[in-house]
Amino acid sequence: MAWALPGCIDLGAAPLGESSGGSDGDATDASASSANPTTPATDGPCVGCGDDGHGLTGDLLLFVNGRLTSADALYQSNIPAATDGHYVGSAIYLYDPDAACDDGTDDCRLALLGNARFDEALGETSVGDGSLKKMSLRELAWSPTQGLWGITYDVANDEWGIASIDVPDWRAVGQDLGVERYALLPGDPQSPGTDPCYWQEVVSGLGFLGEDLLLGVRGVGGVGIANDGLLYRIDLEVIRDRGWCVYENDPSQDPQYYACDVLCQPWADFGPAIGVAGDIAADADGEAALAVVRAEDAMIMPLDRQELWKAMPPVDGPSTPTTTGLYAEPVPPGLDLEGLARVDGALFGIDVTAQVWRLDEATGEVAVHEALAARFDDAEQALRIRGATHVVIEP
Repeated sequence: MAWALPGCIDLGAAPLGESSGGSDGDATDASASSANPTTPATDGPCVGCGDDGHGLTGDLLLFVNGRLTSADALYQSNIPAATDGHYVGSAIYLYDPDAACDDGTDDCRLALLGNARFDEALGETSVGDGSLKKMSLRELAWSPTQGLWGITYDVANDEWGIASIDVPDWRAVGQDLGVERYALLPGDPQSPGTDPCYWQEVVSGLGFLGEDLLLGVRGVGGVGIANDGLLYRIDLEVIRDRGWCVYENDPSQDPQYYACDVLCQPWADFGPAIGVAGDIAADADGEAALAVVRAEDAMIMPLDRQELWKAMPPVDGPSTPTTTGLYAEPVPPGLDLEGLARVDGALFGIDVTAQVWRLDEATGEVAVHEALAARFDDAEQALRIRGATHVVIEP
């Protein structure tokens, strides 16, 4: 790979279980490895991690393995927990791209922060109907003021959700990470009460620009909607101030499922057949969003190319992103740079196969920084990186 610089919902109109899109060809995603399904292939979550934790501090890369966790089920479902209906979900890792280890190796760079805990915090209805068995966590975004967030995909109901993720101890390893999910509102695609992200076929990318949480979609559209790729702003105030709502036409009457209002607000529009096929991060000045994009039409861009585009905040309606001139080629579809994060001022990407890339925005030089797949058991089957973000752990 080479880089170069040149309201209310009408559930009657959208019954639960009908396709809302959501699959990118690997519908049963979330985390794993093999005998120990969520840890790198070392003597524990990380080499050199003491009983007091992983020892990683400062600016770090945080990424999620989007594969389902059960090796016994060939990664088509999650590992059952001790309580019926509860599951060991997606694994989240910390990575320091430049850590110098005391033993002269680079083994101390990677640590398993923990696994998403899929339990009653996602609703007793979801516990009872078995849908958590195939729940996946995709995309991550962290802010020192807003906390850690992600995107969930509920395979059983074919629905996207916005998730808050609770990390009990940022210095610990192998811990349970709490998840609360706020599903996007379904309905007629043209209804103002239907979340515009609900019918999107592919949601890809999550990142903070200042206090704004941005979500990206590819330019493939979905049921009854245009195929414009977009960035959306997620209204976190709806989640924090109002939480979940039960709707009269929801047959499940689940009190911990649907958000109380539309969450996605259009922020930037790439136009038809081009959109986010990777991740989102802030630019060096923190004034614009950067997104890894891909075209669905060879007349727009070679289909094996990914480009880095820049989007300014909207003024009167969604802004129009522009290319930065930085691109990767060839990048076969399905092997996208799914994670993008700025660590100690440098921009890093991580692809589906856990190759970490370093992107020099000044010179246009981009190269593989480190290939992490060798650190995981059964990486070819068990590893699908689905998002990354930047975090800071104080020394």
